[in-house]
Amino acid sequence: MAAPTFAVPPATATTAPAATRAAADDQALGALLAGAGLVHVAMAPAHLAASTSDGVGFLVAGAVQLVVAVLVVARPSRGTSALAAGVSAIALGAWAVSRTAGLPYGAHEGVAEPIAFVDGATAALAAFALLGAVIRFARPSGRRSADGDGFVDPTGPILLRGLAVGALALSIAAIASPSAREHGHGAEEAGGGGHGHGPAAEGVDDLGYSALVNGQMGSHEHPDGPGAEPTLTPAESGALAEQVAWTAPLVELYPTVADAKAAGYKQQGPFSPGLGVHFSGPGTSYNSDGDMDTEDVQSGMLIYDGVEDDARLAGFMYMALQDEPPEGFVGDLDTWHYHTAVCIVVTPDGIDTPFGADLSGVTKEMCEAEGGSLLDFTGYMVHLWTVPGYESPEGLFSDLNPAITCPDGTYYTIPIREIGAADSTCRNA
Repeated sequence: MAAPTFAVPPATATTAPAATRAAADDQALGALLAGAGLVHVAMAPAHLAASTSDGVGFLVAGAVQLVVAVLVVARPSRGTSALAAGVSAIALGAWAVSRTAGLPYGAHEGVAEPIAFVDGATAALAAFALLGAVIRFARPSGRRSADGDGFVDPTGPILLRGLAVGALALSIAAIASPSAREHGHGAEEAGGGGHGHGPAAEGVDDLGYSALVNGQMGSHEHPDGPGAEPTLTPAESGALAEQVAWTAPLVELYPTVADAKAAGYKQQGPFSPGLGVHFSGPGTSYNSDGDMDTEDVQSGMLIYDGVEDDARLAGFMYMALQDEPPEGFVGDLDTWHYHTAVCIVVTPDGIDTPFGADLSGVTKEMCEAEGGSLLDFTGYMVHLWTVPGYESPEGLFSDLNPAITCPDGTYYTIPIREIGAADSTCRNA
């Protein structure tokens, strides 16, 4: 009697390797999703400081990516693969819009932002996750070897697990990158916000920011001597907080250029990156005594982040017609500046400055030929950045505010002599 034989089902030879390969695929896809989600969650606090909608968007995106990462590993199926593909496509699409046309909401509504390592790395993770999800959807059970023996190359899972480790490493590098720290430092230095780009580190393209200048400085002399860091006592901090709080009604009344125009405000010169565009109204006046009381704080110029009617309020500028820097705000944080050789051309819509400010070689005759009057000295001025979403990372009274960029997210400007009656000094305007 012949010994019994037992046939081994073909599936037995392939189930373990195929399952191993499928599990490795799921782990790699989960790691890619988790990496992108971790970056979004880590960056949410800095974006919340600049804009509630921006921060909430980052939190939601990160939470969704992390949940889907768990699902594709714990409950692998064509359904979870499709969900992963959809979430990754949405994240990648939102990033592409933010870097081309600008998002339709938030602190930088409609402004295309520059690409930094942190967001580029996150986009790369989302792109690979999208690709991986599509592959998993098309081949949910792993792939057989080309020679048809039913076994899968054992190096496959190793490579995919390496991809998973690489995804997590990339997310950690993105969170620790200088561009990520710049977001956080901006919020800290501004005392609570500002999605500013700020001066770049040495060797990094700062998109033209370091080339910007604004007038000549006339700062207060610090009691501890030149070069000492400004400080505030607790009493001064409280008094200054009360002063800057007086700007709150202006934020409510004039949130857009259209609101300012309706109230009789007119444009004063062109838009410039780092400075915005200034609007002067019926109540705008020079400070007469050097101190900033409620009336003075509420009678400054309004600064907007663009010249269109829907451009947003970004800050304020105050003027004092004095030979020396005024006492100004409480403490010594406010740094006042002035301009020279400014040709002022009054028009029905406001003021043009055909030669910009501080341009050497501008003469009275040149200005009169443009129909204007030449100011040798403008008086002292100071900016105040208290509008939520536009707090300057360089300080409450910083001369320039890196949160205000050209439409393409850069700071590149045209030569001063070419300004003429232009509405913007941006090179791409």
